[in-house]
Amino acid sequence: MIKQGPPTTSSPMRTPGSRMNFCDRYFAAVQARQLYAADEYREYELPRDIDKELTHRPYYWMWVEQTGQDVPPTILRLAFSEQAEERENQRVRDAALAEAAPYLTEIQQQYFVAPKVELVALGSFRLDKLYDSCLQRGRFASVAPRNHIQTGELVPWLMLNCLISYRCDITEQSLLSIGVCLENGQCVDGFHGMIENIDMGVLDPRQVQPRMQCSISDGLKKIRERLNQKITHADHRWAVEAHNRLTKEIEQIKTYYDSLQYDQTETEKVVSRAERQRKVEQAIARGAPKIEVDMKQVALVGLVDKSTVGKPSSTNRLQRESVTH
Repeated sequence: MIKQGPPTTSSPMRTPGSRMNFCDRYFAAVQARQLYAADEYREYELPRDIDKELTHRPYYWMWVEQTGQDVPPTILRLAFSEQAEERENQRVRDAALAEAAPYLTEIQQQYFVAPKVELVALGSFRLDKLYDSCLQRGRFASVAPRNHIQTGELVPWLMLNCLISYRCDITEQSLLSIGVCLENGQCVDGFHGMIENIDMGVLDPRQVQPRMQCSISDGLKKIRERLNQKITHADHRWAVEAHNRLTKEIEQIKTYYDSLQYDQTETEKVVSRAERQRKVEQAIARGAPKIEVDMKQVALVGLVDKSTVGKPSSTNRLQRESVTH
């Protein structure tokens, strides 16, 4: 179970439109050319580095690079609903067959294999690969509002997004975002939720450096302290209950194997004791309470200082020079 704070009215990625919007934004960000667009359907031409990330073909790329082959770029044909998949499969087949028909016999046309359209749904291979690519490419970021040059100076913030897993015989997960101001050291919980609706662009770290009173390492140290504090002061009754359940399970395992020894030979007792120890270790590995923290993203975020809106500053000049060059 994953907790993400208060429930929202929308369900991310559960509708064809949300998945299509995610793909549009992803492929635009990686500079993949959109070749065709229709209702709940897209075609993208992949740059080679993105092709390697999204298609699991290591031996193919080894052959291409070692032989110096000039291969055509891969085209992804993505449908976001079953209706679009059926419709576009027929369109793609008809178009491909019409193009190839002059060069095919009647028998060859009957067995003609056209390019296939992929259905992008929750749990699909392609969507999982897109998730993985986003996680890797977005692990470290430096961003600011796109219109910050015209609005004012930027205040530097460091954001850490992490996934906390409370594990025992059941698992509960919580997404946590903490931000620390690198100008005054202020820590804020739920930082990502506060900025998620701001249209962000790439930030040159030099643009916020003049106002940084804390280093990145100092900011990370403050975030770690805040994270440890939150975990320490959380309700840990779940861990006590899990420990009690584990203790009972271990007692039951030991009682069961001890009851077998009365009718066993010495050799069988040795085997039984080894089996009992293995079962106990498995129960501990499966049910012992533990907390795991997985760092998902670290980002340097520049937020507009409203008190400087409309005022000229050295930071604004640096911003303009950075954009110009």
